[in-house]
Amino acid sequence: MRYVLFTLCCILALTLQAQEVHTHAYTRAARFPDIPGYVSVKCDFHIHTVFSDGSVWPDIRVQEALKDSLDMISLTEHLEYQPHLEDIPHPDRNRSFKVGSQAAKPYGLTLVNGAEITRSMPPGHNNAIFIKDADKLLIKDSIEVFREAKNQGAFVFWNHSNWIAQRRDGVTTLTDVHRLLIAEKLLHGIEVVNDLTYSAEALQVALDNNLTIMGTSDVHGLVDWQYNISDGGHRLSRLFCH
Repeated sequence: MRYVLFTLCCILALTLQAQEVHTHAYTRAARFPDIPGYVSVKCDFHIHTVFSDGSVWPDIRVQEALKDSLDMISLTEHLEYQPHLEDIPHPDRNRSFKVGSQAAKPYGLTLVNGAEITRSMPPGHNNAIFIKDADKLLIKDSIEVFREAKNQGAFVFWNHSNWIAQRRDGVTTLTDVHRLLIAEKLLHGIEVVNDLTYSAEALQVALDNNLTIMGTSDVHGLVDWQYNISDGGHRLSRLFCH
């Protein structure tokens, strides 16, 4: 009898587990109150998959976003940096967005088409989101590519402006190129938080130039690994705690 009861308990546990998986419940939901007259939307607009230099397929990014109770994401693959191209050839730079959109469709998660314009400094790395066609951003001229993004109605923001690979002292500093982009309204925001880093200088640049203050994960590996989810971490708590 004990063996029968044990078997029934195991079946019940597996059934409950299966129901949880199939409902895709937001098991680590983050809640932000609406501001009067507005609706708060939880987003991550800097994410990578194997279609550039990330480690996972787009559907994994969708599953992670659902788990984190996000409302909107953008798979912002590097346009010019494609280290997996030999293994995953894709002449269409919109492919990541298309694959991710199909995975997200049943769950109401919104995917925004985006891409990372990957250049040396200046202007460095910049994300263009709400674009219509990533392939049209494959332009050699580092200013004209921003103008094409503007033609597509994109929102463009400067990524990790304090990244020591492009700024040896780690201090966000406006260049003449960035001033031109701002003057022509080709640059609209700047990351103040990228992954686990915070830049006070980037915040000041945002305030001085009326740029949108951005916080993103820039995740390449697993969200659970990068944000130490097992110990109570959450990508949004990291992005907003600063």
